Amino acid sequence: MRPLSIRAAVMLPVFLVLTLTLIVIVFTINNHYQSSSRFVGKLLLTDYSQGVEHDLRQYLENPFYANVFVADSVAAWAKDRNPTPQDIRNYLLNSYTSLFQAMPHMQVLSIGVDARGDYYGYRKSTSGQYILMERSDETNRALRIFDGRTPLSNVIYQDGDYDPRVRPWYIPAFNREQPRWTDIYRDADEVGEVSLSAIAPIQINDKVWGVVASDIKLTAFNQFLSERQQKLGGALFIVDSEGRMLAHSGQDSPTNILHFPGVPNNSVLNNTIRNISDDWPPAPSQLGQPFYFKIADKGNFYGIIKKVDMAAPFQHDWYVVVALPDQLLLESLLNQQKISVYLVITMALVGLMVVYLIIRQLTRPLRDTAEAAAKLASGNLTYRINTSASLREIAILKDAFNNMSDKVQDSFNALRLQVRQDNLTRLYTREGLLEQANTIRYHTPNTLVILGINGFRNINDSLGQDGGDQLLCTIAQRLTDLADGTGMLVSRIRGDEFAVLAPNTTNRTQSEALVNQLLSLFKRPVKIGNDEVLVDACAGVVFGHTFGDAIYEGLQHAGLALSEAKRSETDAYVFFEASMQARVQEQSRLLLELHHAVQHHEFVVYYQPLVRLVDGRFCGAEALVRWESPSRGMVSPAEFIPVAEQSGLINQIGMQVLEQAAYDTVAQIEKGVWAADFQLHVNLSARQLLSADFIDKLQDVLSRTRLPADNLTLEITESQLMSHEQLATSGLTKIRALGIKIAIDDFGTGYSSLAYLHQMAFDSLKIDRSFVHSMTENVTNQRIIEAVVAMTRGMDVHLVAEGIETQEEAIRLREIGCHYAQGFLFAKPLPLAELPTERVTDKLPTR
Repeated sequence: MRPLSIRAAVMLPVFLVLTLTLIVIVFTINNHYQSSSRFVGKLLLTDYSQGVEHDLRQYLENPFYANVFVADSVAAWAKDRNPTPQDIRNYLLNSYTSLFQAMPHMQVLSIGVDARGDYYGYRKSTSGQYILMERSDETNRALRIFDGRTPLSNVIYQDGDYDPRVRPWYIPAFNREQPRWTDIYRDADEVGEVSLSAIAPIQINDKVWGVVASDIKLTAFNQFLSERQQKLGGALFIVDSEGRMLAHSGQDSPTNILHFPGVPNNSVLNNTIRNISDDWPPAPSQLGQPFYFKIADKGNFYGIIKKVDMAAPFQHDWYVVVALPDQLLLESLLNQQKISVYLVITMALVGLMVVYLIIRQLTRPLRDTAEAAAKLASGNLTYRINTSASLREIAILKDAFNNMSDKVQDSFNALRLQVRQDNLTRLYTREGLLEQANTIRYHTPNTLVILGINGFRNINDSLGQDGGDQLLCTIAQRLTDLADGTGMLVSRIRGDEFAVLAPNTTNRTQSEALVNQLLSLFKRPVKIGNDEVLVDACAGVVFGHTFGDAIYEGLQHAGLALSEAKRSETDAYVFFEASMQARVQEQSRLLLELHHAVQHHEFVVYYQPLVRLVDGRFCGAEALVRWESPSRGMVSPAEFIPVAEQSGLINQIGMQVLEQAAYDTVAQIEKGVWAADFQLHVNLSARQLLSADFIDKLQDVLSRTRLPADNLTLEITESQLMSHEQLATSGLTKIRALGIKIAIDDFGTGYSSLAYLHQMAFDSLKIDRSFVHSMTENVTNQRIIEAVVAMTRGMDVHLVAEGIETQEEAIRLREIGCHYAQGFLFAKPLPLAELPTERVTDKLPTR
């Protein structure tokens, strides 16, 4: 006999039973829904009002304790220092930013300082912008409100008579020296909203140093209530003991405190007010007792009054009033639905029994299939279904599941092998090493080493892909042979890097011996075809307990140490130190701040004069970048330029410096302060020159700033030219085609030849300061400079000497034939406003 369809076997009795049950439920509910029990309604009203009360307590307690925390933190932070306004602003902004994420209703965080009545506060505008409010010496003792985070922003409001020490939020905390809530008061800012503040004194050395206040506007309570009532269609509001309406759930909530106001276009709120306002405050017997009213077009409503139970120091008597439509309360549904409930239960039991007996008999294999699927999901890939099936669909499902289980097992085994074992070298992969190390528990310290082949890309390019693979396999075999029988784990964690986890290294000496033994494997020649290849390697080492769960951190630390070894010119291996991780973290922080600095144009341009040695005239200047960080202060270029070079941010920084310097130069020339042939020197990075759109950006800057190309000289260092030979033949040629001059900076520190110099397009050489320094005492340095002058005499090239510090050096350079000079003798790098205009020094006599 053909097996019965599972759809016919299961759905037919279920459909019949459920249809009959639904008919009974609809009939019973339709006859008995109109009358309801007030008992259930009262319970629901009470429960809902208690829920609102609980939410309100949390709504107020969180900012209160956060405010106490800030006060304690400020006291600890300011105890041993004399914080500046900038310090207080930064600390306050950091605190407000973190607190606001969790408590957006805390709309103002401020500090009042008692000594001089200073005031610092931040609030957040509706657009999400942080707004600074400050009264200090920097604001001339007036309260100023800025449209940004710093006093450099625009002032949007000012009050010259403001003193925080007489404000309602300051006096209670200062006098009582305890955290507490204020009475409701009106703000002194340009908005004048009504607020409630959590306040806490800042006590330093048993004296009140100031007060921290966290403001909640009454409009925030409106939003609080509206969010809890918007789906119910009823009324919800908060009233104090004097009958003042603090907040309600209507969309047109007032911003001022009113005594039972009328609410436009909200008949539910107005009817609720009329039912409670005549007898206020309510007697204790009225609290928790429901009241009733009816609205013609909206139906019946039930309400309740609940006094908010708030722990000290919340000193206000507040009441929560709730009114809900009776459709939500289902007051007497319980009594009227008893008959239908009994019928539903009886019919459901009969139907469930029938369905159960049928399904149990017919679908047992289906249950076994579900259990097998769960076992398969938990990792038991060998489980099979052996139960016989009496239904066609279940028989097909059982066979399909068994086939799928077999295929999943095969696929999993193949995939697991690929994940754990490197296809090329047959060593463990990184994942395989992690898996193995997680199961190991050594009894003594161990050594984790990551070995990296130096210059593997060049080796791979010269040998080809197959040769590179053969080299890696040879190294892998040497490591495997060394590890055989020692308990060491060997893996290839990425392209040219191998990791070795070695036990039984109980001290640093044994660990170093192991590393030297591993590195020696790389020094032996490798036979690739008919050639012998010599390779070199370096290593990052971690000594300690790097097995088990610590393997993840160990690999990270060993990787950092390997990076240090690759940067080192002397060490073949480097042991991990905590300072490496701190340095990486600091570079990450610095890079993040550099991104912010580029976006907010925090870089400024200083100028160092370029002096004509023949008469001491100021004929040009080199533009030098400086970073004025809000948190770090003035940051040295030596600290941030390498990070900018590595990250590529040097392109944007260089363009900002070039643009600002060009604008300054054009303005000074037009004013007649600088000569028409004034030469602006700007440093050029190799990364900028290699950028595909650099020439287009350069032309755009010249066009926008109206700087003549003949007034601009771009400087690039000799070492960068030697590292990127194509720059001399392509990029520099394109720049000179625009009419811009090229200067080779730090000349003498690289390895350029005279023949190579003749091939490059440049207009001036800048002799490095290492040759100029002490040239009057060092005959060798002087002869080198004389040789450079003689070498370039027929090349129509200007010579600029850097780092001149003494009059004797300047005079001697002039006698040798050097044309221009820079150095502290004339001027250090200065802001534009402080630059000289004519002769930069009277220490260089004219001829």
